[in-house]
Amino acid sequence: MTRMADDSIAVLSGLFKEFPNEPFPIVHLMDSPQVPEAYRSLLDHEHHMTVTMEAHHDESVRVRVLSEISQDGCYSRILNLVGEKTGKLVLFGLMRVRMNSLPAQVQDEILARKEPLGRILIRNEIMRKIELIKLLKIDYFPAREHWFHSNDKNPYYGRIAMIHCEGRPAIELFEVVGPVSKS
Repeated sequence: MTRMADDSIAVLSGLFKEFPNEPFPIVHLMDSPQVPEAYRSLLDHEHHMTVTMEAHHDESVRVRVLSEISQDGCYSRILNLVGEKTGKLVLFGLMRVRMNSLPAQVQDEILARKEPLGRILIRNEIMRKIELIKLLKIDYFPAREHWFHSNDKNPYYGRIAMIHCEGRPAIELFEVVGPVSKS
């Protein structure tokens, strides 16, 4: 299912709308060739970011939930993925889960806040398809300092994606990877 750019902005603004204290970032919708290769390989795929971040950083990641809200049958949260050994923040994200699209056990595991979403879905063998909607370039703005504990003024890169479970759109994602070294 291909989406128009306006739908990408609608998904993104919808995720942020649930967290009124989280400022809406300045984003630019990008096509794959516009994204630097170091970031493109981390973002332009249809895999779970849990798996991608663990492979790239050569360590397991854990989830750190920064804020969460449940309303209208959806569970949303702002989160970081953090390296188990290094403690490095490797991803900032927002997710909105339509809870009725998942089995009760999976809902409970998500709400327990102990593991990244991708690991939960994979372990529970949930039939899923990850749809990359759009790649993003995110300009500097002060809230990034709390996202990554960095005052780096360079652009960050991310994506909007949708996880379809059992053939239905179930989970909306806004994912931003941490700075990638140029080496």
